[in-house]
Amino acid sequence: MIVSGWNVTVFNLSSTSFDVQWTKLDTVVNRFAKFYIVEIKSFQGTILTVEIFPGNATSTVIKGVGPSTKYRVVVFGVDSIGQPYKSWET
Repeated sequence: MIVSGWNVTVFNLSSTSFDVQWTKLDTVVNRFAKFYIVEIKSFQGTILTVEIFPGNATSTVIKGVGPSTKYRVVVFGVDSIGQPYKSWET
């Protein structure tokens, strides 16, 4: 389920890394996240990396990216019963 209004922010762009920040799931759907999955894809849609974070996390640094390359970032919040919630792609 894509959650309307659940935004992901990408900032501190460099030639080898960028920061990703998201709001906690409970602030947008009133469900606490058991964990978050951050997925980084190429602009063509190929999955480059998937990382899992605990439910209290709200940011990460993605390293090992290429300069002048476009990426798509999406965050999934998974609640205690396994229901996934998908952010907008950034």
